[in-house]
Order: sequence, then C-alpha cells, then structure tokens
Amino acid sequence: MSATAWAVASGGASFLQGMLNYGAQKQQYVNDVAYKKASDEFASWNASLQASQINVNNQYKYWQQRVNYGQDQAYVLNQRNVELSKAVAQADVVARTRASAGANYVQASDAITARLEQESMSEAMSMFHTRAQTLRAMAATEAAGIGDIDKQLIDYARQVGNRQTITDLNNGFRNAQFSRDQAGAIANYLNEFNSQQFYTQQEFQDPLPPFPPIPAMVGAVPPSMVGGAPSASAAFLGSALGGFSTGMNTYIGLKGN
Repeated sequence: MSATAWAVASGGASFLQGMLNYGAQKQQYVNDVAYKKASDEFASWNASLQASQINVNNQYKYWQQRVNYGQDQAYVLNQRNVELSKAVAQADVVARTRASAGANYVQASDAITARLEQESMSEAMSMFHTRAQTLRAMAATEAAGIGDIDKQLIDYARQVGNRQTITDLNNGFRNAQFSRDQAGAIANYLNEFNSQQFYTQQEFQDPLPPFPPIPAMVGAVPPSMVGGAPSASAAFLGSALGGFSTGMNTYIGLKGN
C-alpha cells in the first residue's frame, strides 16, 4: 500500500474517532440534561414533602395544645367552683356564728340587767322596811314618853342613816359590777362575733389559648447547571483537522523511510 493510501486511511480513522468522540459528548450532554431535570423534579418534590410533613406535625402539635388548653380551662373552672363553694359555705357559718353571738349577747345582757333590777328592788324594799320600822319605833317612843326621848330619836335617825349609807355603797358596788358584767358580755360577743371570718377565694388565671401554626414555606430548589451542548460544526472541523494532521504526519513519516 502506498504512502498516500496509508495517509488517507490514517486521516480517515482520526476523523472517524473525532466524530465518535462528538457522538459520545452529545450523548453525555443528553444524559446530563435528563439527570438535571430528574434531580430538579426530585428536589422540588422532596421540598414539598418536607413542607407537608412539617405542616402535619405542626397541626398535630396544635391539636395537642388545644386539648391541653381545654383541660386547663376545665381545671380552672372547676377550681373556681370549688373556691366559690368554700366561700358560700363559710359565709353561712359566719352568718350563723354572728347571729348566735348576737343572741347570746342579748340574753346575757338581759340577764345582767334583770339581776341588777332585782337586787336594786330588793335593796329598795329593805330600805323601805327599815324606814317604816324606824318611824313606828319613833312614834311608839314618843307616845310612851319613857326615858330620854330625844336621844332615842337621834339613835333611830342614826340607824336609818347608817342603813342608807350601806345601801348607797351597795348600789355603787352593784352598778360597778353591772358595768363590768356588761363589758364582759360585750367582750364575749366580740370574740364570738370574730371567731369566724369570711373565706378569701384563691384566684386562678385563665390559661392562654395556643396560637395556630404558620404554614411552612416550600424550600427553594438549589440551582444546578449543565454545560452547553457540543457543537456539531466544531466537532466536524476539529475531526477534519485532526484527520488531516494525522494523515499528513503519516504520509511524511512513510516518505521519510
């Protein structure tokens, strides 16, 4: 085979190899574009799925919070009812206690006053009888005319005066005792009146309602790039030049031998 034939064959093989490389690059480009599209679609689907899962989880948490809020609200209402029941029951106890204290005071005060009146009446009647007896004795002495009448009358008057002094002292003692008894009755009344106090209700704050969750945003798909498609004209020219160069090199090499 001549050098020219070898040169043409070598150049043709180089040209063919270049075009085959172009075909491989073109197929790789098609594959890269398809992979990019599939990757973008998967990334978009995955972002939507993650956002959907986040929304579902948030809704479930919100539902749990709503259930807890309802339970807390029911607990607060129940506790308020309990506190109100305690306050009503204690108010009834206070009313009965104070009414009983008032009734006991009136009874004790009436008894103290009645005792003072009875003792004062008894003392007055005793003094009345003393005066009456003295007057009868003085009249009898004057009528009889026996002994020193003036001296006897003065003695009778002194006895009445002494009895009156004792009566006045007893009245003073009774009045002082009456004041002390009344003060004691008032003190007992106040102690019994204040022995029961109204119940102070405990305050319970309303629970805070949960806030609805904000829908999750779908995450942006990160950008991906694929190089430009291989040029057929550039591949043809490159393969032609490569084949021509290879053929010339082969021809020169064979001619030199």
